Amino acid sequence: MALDELRSKGNEAFKAKKYADAIHFYTKAIELSPQAEAAAALYSNRAACWQNTGKAANALKDAESCITLRPSWIKGHYRKGAALESMQRYDEALKAFQQAAKMEPENEEIADKLQQLVLILRERNEKSTPESCRTAEEAKNIGNSLFSAGNFERAMLFYSRAIALSQEGNVEQANYYANRAACHQQTRNYHLVINDCDKALEIDPTHVKALLRRAIAYEGLESWSKALNDYNQVNRAFPGMAAVSQGVLRCQRALRG
Repeated sequence: MALDELRSKGNEAFKAKKYADAIHFYTKAIELSPQAEAAAALYSNRAACWQNTGKAANALKDAESCITLRPSWIKGHYRKGAALESMQRYDEALKAFQQAAKMEPENEEIADKLQQLVLILRERNEKSTPESCRTAEEAKNIGNSLFSAGNFERAMLFYSRAIALSQEGNVEQANYYANRAACHQQTRNYHLVINDCDKALEIDPTHVKALLRRAIAYEGLESWSKALNDYNQVNRAFPGMAAVSQGVLRCQRALRG
């Protein structure tokens, strides 16, 4: 069968809610390796079939394939958000729908999804305790959500839980230390920022966020030479960052007196 015929049969089966048949036809069409735009639509359609048969993990995989082929097409991001929501991965679902909303700000369906997810996350954040988190990823996600809401003190508790649940010396653990440092930065507790950044950098000496946050903390303590050293390290790794260049200039001015 030709591509157009396979796609047409897939669409007919989908409309008739014969999702297994639709998946069969869309899969055969994908195997013909069509151009990116056509393939993206097929992956999107098959993702919708998986979603309707309760196979959200497969839907997510197809949605991501769709996004890879057509990053600026809203449907891939919508399908991804729907799959993640079904998997109760609400933080990631929110990001996917936010990406879709950037493409179509007036889309009411996406706006409704965003509103629903914000309410779900707000309720989860209010009810959750660090001790209730069973994985570092879960604790981190709640910490991130609380941080975004400006609840830095509570976010710290969840990042601490993520650190406790993570493998010692793992790169992800360095990220959790850097995240907690960001909370301390917001509350201007610069000594604790430095402590957490030091721990992150012991695990990953090139951790840019930890270097940058430690530089800002050293500035806050007027330790200009140490701040300059960290800014210079970041500058060597990622030249041209405006915040870093400005930090270098501030430190140089302070050191000149």
